[in-house]
Amino acid sequence: MRLFLYFSILVTAIVIVACSHTFMGTNVLRPLVHRRNVRFSPNYIRKRVENVTYVIPNTGYRRSIQGILAYDLTNTSATANVTAGGIGYSYVTLRLSNDRGREIHYDINIYA
Repeated sequence: MRLFLYFSILVTAIVIVACSHTFMGTNVLRPLVHRRNVRFSPNYIRKRVENVTYVIPNTGYRRSIQGILAYDLTNTSATANVTAGGIGYSYVTLRLSNDRGREIHYDINIYA
């Protein structure tokens, strides 16, 4: 029993360290308002950095972003950071970056 506990803690620690996904806010009982599969080809000369922006359309009543999920599909050292807006705003700008010679491939989900 003790061995199983130590093994599960070790596996959890490895997954947390190796993971480059971005989770912010919550998606529990929130409607998915935007889903986008983002892919940028590799840049072999320098580090690839791209910005992705999403604005919730004005439908007559104010909606704000409640959750952001940026899932790295390449399983590399790619990063996704919120640079503008985000949780509580009606827009978000994500800065996606990756190492030289690697592609950027993210599945981005936004919940309101």
